[in-house]
Formats: sequence, C-alpha cells, structure tokens
Amino acid sequence: MGYDVKKVIRRTGHSRGSLIVNEGSVPPEPDDFTLLIPFSRHWCVAPFFDAFHRAEIDVKKCHLVIIDNTDNLILEKRLTARAKLYAGFFKSVRLFKTWRQGGRESIVSKNPEGKKGWRSSKIPYIFELHKDMMRLCRTERFVLLEDDTIPPFRKFPHLVHRLLSILDENPLCGISTAIETGRSMITFFPVRLGVHYLEREGNRIIWRLSPGPNLSGVHKVDACGWYCCASYKDLWVRAIRDMSRYVEDVPRFALDVIHTNNIMRAGYDILADFSLWCTHMQHTNAGIFHWGKKHAQASIDLWIPWLNDYAQGMGLTQPHHEKLIRDIVRKRDRT
Repeated sequence: MGYDVKKVIRRTGHSRGSLIVNEGSVPPEPDDFTLLIPFSRHWCVAPFFDAFHRAEIDVKKCHLVIIDNTDNLILEKRLTARAKLYAGFFKSVRLFKTWRQGGRESIVSKNPEGKKGWRSSKIPYIFELHKDMMRLCRTERFVLLEDDTIPPFRKFPHLVHRLLSILDENPLCGISTAIETGRSMITFFPVRLGVHYLEREGNRIIWRLSPGPNLSGVHKVDACGWYCCASYKDLWVRAIRDMSRYVEDVPRFALDVIHTNNIMRAGYDILADFSLWCTHMQHTNAGIFHWGKKHAQASIDLWIPWLNDYAQGMGLTQPHHEKLIRDIVRKRDRT
C-alpha cells in the first residue's frame, strides 16, 4: 500500500515539515558554509555520528542542518539528542523533520518504469528532500553527507574543508566529490563506484561507465552520487528546478546521476578526489555490511532499446578495458 501524505498531514498537522531544534540562528557571513546531513534510516545514526565526531571542522563558520526525512519517531528522538549535543558548538544547529516517507524502503518498487513506478517508489520523497535542503541552506556553499555514508574522517579529518577547497581553488568547479562504492543485494559481489562517465540522449542514459578503484588524484567526471560532496546552492537549485519538468521519466537508479550531470552540462566541472574513499553501509540480516574500496570494480550500464531496459553492472575487468577507461579519463580531464 502506497504512502498517503494526506494522512500524515492530518495526523501531524505538518504540511511543509517543522523545525525540531533551532539553535543559534544568526545571519550567515560570506565565508560561512552549511553542512547538510539528511537521514531516512534510524540504524544509520549511531555509526554515522561515531565517525563524524572525528571530523575537524571550523565550527565558527559552519551551519549544521540535520534533516529527518520521515515520520519515524524513533529516528526523530535519536537525531534530536544529537542535534542538542552539537548546539553551542556550531554557528547554528537546526533539525528539520519533513514528516514524509513513512515505512517505504524501495527505490525500485514492484511497478515498472514510468510515472506509476516512480510514484510508488521512495524517489519522490528524496527529490522533495533536496528542495527542503536548499530552503534550509542559507549559505552559498554547502557540503552534503548522506546518512548511509561513512566519510574517511579517521584518515582525513579535514575532509569537509578539502571538498570546499577544491571548489574554491577551481573557478569552473560546480561539484567536488569524494568516492564511494555502490551496493548490491549480494554481499561481496563487485560493484561500481559512485562517479561516472556517460552519454545521454535527452533524459535517457545510453551508457554509464564507472572507473575502477585504482585511479588516484583528482579527476573530472560526468556525474556523481550525492553521498559526500560540496557544491553551490544556486547550481543545485537550478538543476532541481529544471528536473521538475521531467523527473518522473528519469530512471529511478539515476536521479542523482541526471541531476549532477545537468550541472556538468551547464558548463561546470565535477571534480572527484580519489584519495577520499567513503564506506557505504547496507543493513542486512547479519548486521551492517560496509562496502568499501576492496569491493569496487570498473563497470558499465548499457541501454538496450529492444528490451526497453538496462543491462547494469557489467564488469570491465579485461586488459583492453583498462586502456579504454584510461583513454576516457584522459580525454575528460583535458576538456
């Protein structure tokens, strides 16, 4: 049974969400930035913040915004405790609850591609979440960390400022991103990275290639996930607004890919730092599985017109594949 937003509104009285915590609401200064951390899973709270406490952040310039994108009261309680803990340290701390999503878990859903399948998945609530985050962001620059991502704060405690410095030092950079391995329903099965090279025809991805884990340094890519990145509010808002016209026709596995690729197509670079490897958490019956660099491989997705579907996650593991990938990376870096 689908999620009925009207029932949630009637039960809670919140049609556009509510601020649960709002501490230190001071006007931002030009050098300030916002740290956005959206949550939709209560089991992510403890492991995420266990890693987050190792981060070294200039809290006098940082506006912390935590978002609870659910109507889950357990998650609200856990995030409220964390937000109150950080109040007084950061320049401002806000916890915003959207009162949406309910218990829906599936990105894919049981319905086919298209409007019906899109509406029955949780993707609409993720799309609306990004509109909320941009309304909550009061600074030009922001850093976004997703709840199921563990940034490498132990090795790179200044990761937040590393992403911001890539933006500041490269005038054409629209997004700076860390690296993260994807996920699979089969644990230990090799999976793609969350940065991509691709070709599109309209909203259709013709092919999407994810490089292997052995790249080093900073490279230009065509698209990336939202898991651990920095960007500018106006670019993000513009890309979200443009997508609103056709978002229901975007492949559900590629909402973030199309969004970030639109920023690249607008004339901005997406710079990926391959020294910043994040861990991707997945909840399993055996506990939380941590996808990392050792689980990554180069892979490609292809659109097959006569099947009206994608062939996804095909490994690129042969020697001639390595040369192909190197050529694509070099070509993209030169543009």
